[in-house]
Amino acid sequence: MERVGMRARRAVLAIVAAVLLALGGLAWAGGGSSGTVAQEGSPPAGGFEIAPGVTAEALAFVEGQETPALYRLTFAPGVSYTIAPAPELSLVYGEAGALAFTLDAPVTITRAGAAASPGEAVAAGTEFTLGAGDYTVFPLLVGGEARNDGQEPASFVVASIIPPAAATPAATPAT
Repeated sequence: MERVGMRARRAVLAIVAAVLLALGGLAWAGGGSSGTVAQEGSPPAGGFEIAPGVTAEALAFVEGQETPALYRLTFAPGVSYTIAPAPELSLVYGEAGALAFTLDAPVTITRAGAAASPGEAVAAGTEFTLGAGDYTVFPLLVGGEARNDGQEPASFVVASIIPPAAATPAATPAT
């Protein structure tokens, strides 16, 4: 029974990851772009640099559309990267290595192998580390910093979604 539950959670996580980033594009990865990134053709094979020492690789991409897409971000050792606020939710999953984060919003971390636990709450402005198998969801308009303090590259899969309410400007009442 537990094995089936764990497989189901992994399957749901994989689907959520694919859908979330597929709908949000590279806003998290783009270091402050708004989530609408103009692209011509397919992204280059093997990824592209989005900041010195940070590369993004499109794992799912539909030519002619900015979304859906799923990206792997790789951070070289010693790299610090500013995460600019964007109107999207981002699921951030540690694939290899570790990153230290400081965000301007609270998050809940699920540690590798602990999907059945309620998660670890982290207050805004508090540094935390995500390693391989750990994940969290960045809320809308979160900003902060990611830093690779390790000696090896760190790779993370990021899936984002722009909720319809965040993507559509609020209507202004007629006067």
